[in-house]
Amino acid sequence: MAGTGAISRAYLLLYNVAMFAGWAYALYELAKHASAKNTVEGSYAAAGDTIRLFQLVSGLEILHAALGLVGGSWGAALMQWAGRSNVLFGVVAAEPEVQGSLAVGIMCWAWALSEVIRYPWYAASLAGICPRWLTWLRYTAFIPLYPLGVVGEMWAVVLALPHIKQNGLHTISMPNAGNFAFDYSLFLKVLLCLYPFLWFRLYSFLFSQRRKKLQPTATAAGKKRQ
Repeated sequence: MAGTGAISRAYLLLYNVAMFAGWAYALYELAKHASAKNTVEGSYAAAGDTIRLFQLVSGLEILHAALGLVGGSWGAALMQWAGRSNVLFGVVAAEPEVQGSLAVGIMCWAWALSEVIRYPWYAASLAGICPRWLTWLRYTAFIPLYPLGVVGEMWAVVLALPHIKQNGLHTISMPNAGNFAFDYSLFLKVLLCLYPFLWFRLYSFLFSQRRKKLQPTATAAGKKRQ
């Protein structure tokens, strides 16, 4: 049993280090582009391939939760992964008209900055060497970055909607052999209405986690009282 635990820990450590490396490379590509062009517009052309790859790989986190390798609900992991992936693969990658927009640039930067903090924190925690400053950064950086990413995602969807409607992207029309219809543009409009509520729920949860993670330890509190 101990051996299995050690193998799982080693795998998760390797996974988080690899994900950090991938997102760090994406951030390098974004910074290189911004430095050359003095804008975050066009960021997707610079780092889109890397971002798509590591967002796809992050789907393994659903499996990690389902197998009990990490805490948390696999359903919550699925919802978070599906939400991002829908915007990235379903909207941005499929609609070139929005790829060069400021909205997508903001989204890419917010994602990359978040992940180059999150994955090192996971890796350091697994290794038992996580410094307090990294925990502070992990549970503080989300305060501006998470809303920024959500705004970028929603803005990108809004920009893409006219093109999606016109092109019938991912839409299934009747009649067809399955006797089933699906309007992707309508689906996105409903999703945009739900976004603020889903976002606020997770944002509130992160704040509750922040209070737990950043509160002084009992030992530290005892020392202060002496």
